[in-house]
Amino acid sequence: MMKKGGHTLLIDGNYFLHSRLFVLPRPKQGKMLEDDDSRAVFMRKLAIDLASEVRKMRDFIDKVVVAVDARSWRKDLYPEAEYKGTRKQDSKIDWTSVYNIYEEFQAILQKHGVIVHRIDGAEADDVLFGWSTYLNNKGKNCIVWSGDRDLIQLVNYSQPNDSYTLWYSTAQKSLYAFKDFNAVLNKKSKISNEDFLFNMSSYSGMAEEYKQSMKNWIKGNKIKITEVNCDEFIFKKILIGDKSDNIPSVIVWQKEIKGGKLRTYSITEKLADKIYEQYTKEKDSFVIDQLFNSDELDTLSDIVYRVIGKSKKNIIRNKIFENMTLMMLHVNVIPEPIQDQIYKGVEKEFKLLDNIDLSKLINKDKILEGTDWLRVVTPKKYDVFDGLNETKSPKKLKLVGKKKDNKLF
Repeated sequence: MMKKGGHTLLIDGNYFLHSRLFVLPRPKQGKMLEDDDSRAVFMRKLAIDLASEVRKMRDFIDKVVVAVDARSWRKDLYPEAEYKGTRKQDSKIDWTSVYNIYEEFQAILQKHGVIVHRIDGAEADDVLFGWSTYLNNKGKNCIVWSGDRDLIQLVNYSQPNDSYTLWYSTAQKSLYAFKDFNAVLNKKSKISNEDFLFNMSSYSGMAEEYKQSMKNWIKGNKIKITEVNCDEFIFKKILIGDKSDNIPSVIVWQKEIKGGKLRTYSITEKLADKIYEQYTKEKDSFVIDQLFNSDELDTLSDIVYRVIGKSKKNIIRNKIFENMTLMMLHVNVIPEPIQDQIYKGVEKEFKLLDNIDLSKLINKDKILEGTDWLRVVTPKKYDVFDGLNETKSPKKLKLVGKKKDNKLF
């Protein structure tokens, strides 16, 4: 049985793959990953980085799920919008090798009990939404590990189930959490051991042992906590758009500047703040489900028009709806057939979550144990990540040079 208060680590597989790939050294000639040495470096990099995070979190995570991309249903729904159309594959990378290595890495993780989940027609974001929702409904806490800020909208506290989802970025050293998370994290539970055993329903979502472990992780890794209202976050995201996914703002206009040149403008974060402020002033409050009401959508379109003073209300309305469809992770947005596939897969894989052996995921050698990748001899001059898997304290580095007037020259 899962431990109350523990966390499932939900990994954005697309982010994990590409963020590790693009830090590899570029060859002076030929393509990246077209030789055995560079492939070995990439496989080791994947294992080292996964082991590093699991090792840091192992005192408060108990399960690991990796969500993997498939071709998105969004591309077929709005082909003219060219969703993510600006993303081009680097011709100097052997992509066949990239995907072959990553598929093998996924298979290795599965042998250690990690759930690797891919659904035809769904992005990793959709799959992560499914897992987060399902686990929260089961009273299970989640941490989404990603660099994709779109997934901040999954941050949530489910009061009926006393469970939550957090968003974590290694690169940014950021943890996005629900309102009052800091208070929950730092408040000591007054519940007795006897109450805990016989009255689980009254127990707060994070056990004391996990609280302290998480606080140690946050402090030790200098992680910044940001409490966010995810409804407000996605509201503004819809208005602003997302350049990385080729989703424009709901209004784009041009203005002539000096020299007769035209400059393109769109809704900024500051303007989105102003629109949100006006909407909540007129409506008293906001929850994301309001946008699925036709009258509420008309109201928002009218406010956007009044604040910006550009375009037409019907065009604004249509664009808001399009951005909602492309950006929101919600039961009213993701097509039912895709949701059905996701939840069927989640229910099936959920039963296997207890098969994980975290001790096999805290070290590169343990992850790759029994594979040919540990037997591949990679030249030291090439493997820039050699030795990063060690859990020992690094040796102190000595400064080379003369010290003069407290400055090194």
